[in-house]
Amino acid sequence: MQATVFISTKAMATVNAIINLDYYDRVSLSDSPATDLCTSPGYYLNTNELHLAELPAEADVAMHITPADAAAFHHHVSIPANLRGPIFSGAPNLPHDYAKIITYWSPLVPTAQHRGAVFHQNILNSYCVNLTDSDKAGDTFAGDAGGADDTLLSDGVVVIVTGLAAAISEMAPHQFIALTVPVNTDMLGIEMEGYQSAREYLTGSTQQSETLYLKISDVLASPNPDIVIISAIRGELFDYGYTY
Repeated sequence: MQATVFISTKAMATVNAIINLDYYDRVSLSDSPATDLCTSPGYYLNTNELHLAELPAEADVAMHITPADAAAFHHHVSIPANLRGPIFSGAPNLPHDYAKIITYWSPLVPTAQHRGAVFHQNILNSYCVNLTDSDKAGDTFAGDAGGADDTLLSDGVVVIVTGLAAAISEMAPHQFIALTVPVNTDMLGIEMEGYQSAREYLTGSTQQSETLYLKISDVLASPNPDIVIISAIRGELFDYGYTY
């Protein structure tokens, strides 16, 4: 089961405009102000891993978690440096039940573009992933070590929201939480040094953000209703592929 993540009408229009474009066609849109979408809502949403739907017009948003309320935002939200980029299931520093929770909110299905991702693991969470001969040929992504599979779990900017159980205890299943995530464009561009570093994502104010709407019924049905772990944001090179 995967949760649905709701977004605004404007964000969905952006997603629909770029979702079928390859890296080169999407980036070339910024060549002209008339076609540039990189500052539009929805541009940096991690469409590879999120199941997106348009927020209904009559939606009842009962809670807003936004950087505009800095105290509440930092009370609930973290964007850990050690969970950014390729994270495999055997990584040494993962939150409890990371695989279960992130697979519910934003499951990653490896494609050809993920070949070589093992060589670009998060530097704070890397380990020796067991490779098979077929990996060396680029056909698979992780091997079998003693019967335990090494699985690529996420490769975007992972956002953790904690302390939700108490917050939603008085909410109805049909209501929503609005989660606004800052977009650090300096880190998400075509230069990957910052993205693949140990640098913190939230280093100051940002001009852009993406807002996700989480339905309370989905939170309640999740592996742990007190915590959301979601690979929410992509980098510009998310569909370019990893090279080594």
